[in-house]
Amino acid sequence: MPKKLHFLLIIFFLAFFNFSGIAQENDFQHGLMNVGMGGVIGGIGAVINKAPDQTLGKTLLKGFAQGAIGGYFVFESKRLVRRFAREKKYNYIWPSKLVNAAGNSIIENAAANRNFWERMHLNLAFNRIEIDFKNRFKLKYRIMPFALSRAAYLFTQARLDVDRSMVFGTLVFSQRIPEILGEKGSNGKAMLSSILLRRGSGQRTEAHEIIHTYQFENFSGINTIFDRPRSRLEQESKFVRIYNKIFHTDFNALFSQGLYSLETEIKGYRENSFEKEARHFSE
Repeated sequence: MPKKLHFLLIIFFLAFFNFSGIAQENDFQHGLMNVGMGGVIGGIGAVINKAPDQTLGKTLLKGFAQGAIGGYFVFESKRLVRRFAREKKYNYIWPSKLVNAAGNSIIENAAANRNFWERMHLNLAFNRIEIDFKNRFKLKYRIMPFALSRAAYLFTQARLDVDRSMVFGTLVFSQRIPEILGEKGSNGKAMLSSILLRRGSGQRTEAHEIIHTYQFENFSGINTIFDRPRSRLEQESKFVRIYNKIFHTDFNALFSQGLYSLETEIKGYRENSFEKEARHFSE
């Protein structure tokens, strides 16, 4: 791995723990974290994907500013989830999901050193639907393998709730007493983009787990750091070319879960910034 990438990844982790150290007691603080992380991901990714003729300062500033705008969209999407939790109106969920998708798309474009409008994507469980506005509205469908593996696991452990899945725009599973939840006594659990709920759980639990699925997607801009290595491998390997046509590798799963585990180890479950944010936007 190039030294520059090592250095930038260290900056990312330091920035994450700096932002996660914010008190997270009100909307301003949560907004600052989402905007800040969007900016950091956008700025670092833009530098990694910088063209030789582009200046470092301008590229970093553009990537950070664009990523911050995407982070604000993400923040507003989470506020819509909170309105769902409080007002118990399911018609907030799809608007929230679309705003969240727009925010993450803007962050991804920033991290890939693209203009904010060039590509937009929507994740439906492990399915990624992408529209390339710059290339005559080209539509691309791919599968996210890590998200697929978690969905496949839940298919073996619980019953698919088709109605809730349609309402939430992702796969939702339920059981009366799921063994996975019974161990911790919780009412729900998000596994990347899929959700497991104890039968009879209410809107606050649903909102809490929706926020966790958003947190997984919020790191999707990190995947762009592999764009250039992936392109080189495509030129050398037919297998890689075929793989990349079918799959969009969601490396953000490794980052988000790694950070979650590390924070839990350091701060404990309840003080983990992921859990604090999920509580804030579901209560």
